[in-house]
Amino acid sequence: METIDTAQSQLKPSQPGDIICIAGALGDSAAPCTEECEYLAKCKHVHSVTTIYDGIDPAIKCIMELSGLSAEIRLDNLPFGNELIQQFDSQLSQLYLHALHEGKVHELLATVQYKHFADLNVEYKKRFGTPLHAIGRIVVGDTTRVNYIENAFGAMPICTPLEHFC
Repeated sequence: METIDTAQSQLKPSQPGDIICIAGALGDSAAPCTEECEYLAKCKHVHSVTTIYDGIDPAIKCIMELSGLSAEIRLDNLPFGNELIQQFDSQLSQLYLHALHEGKVHELLATVQYKHFADLNVEYKKRFGTPLHAIGRIVVGDTTRVNYIENAFGAMPICTPLEHFC
């Protein structure tokens, strides 16, 4: 795998249908876990793994750019840790914005082949005691924008600091 920026990132092109997942709950880790990153990077069914430093949005956009693909992320699938929930007093819109654009949450974001995700998740949980949370998938589409789906009823507009028109 090609190393990008730091030892905490292993990126190669993802494929349409890959599951986007987060290892652990957002806000529970104080620092990236090297052992977990190395484990995922060595798995043949994992296409990309990177640490979320400045929110999920920049991390997934790096993967999208490298792959020439887009992403769909289900906001209701984001795994928030108790500390983060308490910090934002359970206000979902603020939790989403923090996790997507601001959060120094230091969890791992990975893309995994769809048909191997369940087995990998079982093995990962046995080894590290925490699951991989499926939060979305890699899709064919606009490589500059992530489609954030709030719930079964559709997308939620998520503003970035430069998108004042939302």
